[in-house]
Amino acid sequence: MKRILLLVLISLGIQPAISQSVLFECGQNSGQNFDGWHISPYMVFDAVEFDPQSVTFFVEHGGNFPVTLTRKVEELMSYESLSILFNFDVIHNCIIENVVYYTSVDGKTWKPINSSKNNSATTIDNADFNITYVRATANVQFFDNGKIACNYVKIEGESEETSLALKEMTGPSFGDQFFIFSHLHNLNIETALEGSYEVLITSMTGQIVFREHLEGSQRIELPSDMIGLFIVSVIQNNAFQASKKIAL
Repeated sequence: MKRILLLVLISLGIQPAISQSVLFECGQNSGQNFDGWHISPYMVFDAVEFDPQSVTFFVEHGGNFPVTLTRKVEELMSYESLSILFNFDVIHNCIIENVVYYTSVDGKTWKPINSSKNNSATTIDNADFNITYVRATANVQFFDNGKIACNYVKIEGESEETSLALKEMTGPSFGDQFFIFSHLHNLNIETALEGSYEVLITSMTGQIVFREHLEGSQRIELPSDMIGLFIVSVIQNNAFQASKKIAL
């Protein structure tokens, strides 16, 4: 049985001795707002508004301005690999030229992440266990009455947890609690477990195309224009429960 479970883990592209945790999440349907983020340069914007789903930036007469969000997350120091994702959305009359992620040890010296991309998770090595700050800068061209929002941030950490992997392998088999299958553009998730869980559908480049909290067995009708290969992941209690590659 252990041999079979190990082969399943490998086939899903998951290292059995790696533990992944959500360290920070806000915006969209996460239940957390953007309180506590440092905004700069704050004074160039005619309005900055916070709500439970996003933080928005408004410029009345246009211009080229960076939109920068910075936060200290001390939990980052406990993980040797980090995954960071920010999503900026144009509301009206502006263009996002690029988005760059940064990390810092002390909040003073910042290291840009070359593979940064808006709404795409970027993996960062933290082998020295010393990263404590994250930042994202969206370089934006605002036109008259331009408005942009940052509506989602997610930071995950990975570390080697041999004992946890062995515990999982000797317990219920991987993915037994959730059964995922698709037909045409319908996604079916079957489970007998109680309590809510999160379903994430990502493209092969890591872009989130669907995200929703559900309970019990569900049938989800996906948009007809969603075509290609995708990864469906089920997360419950901040723990990865199941994953499957689907073709639409």
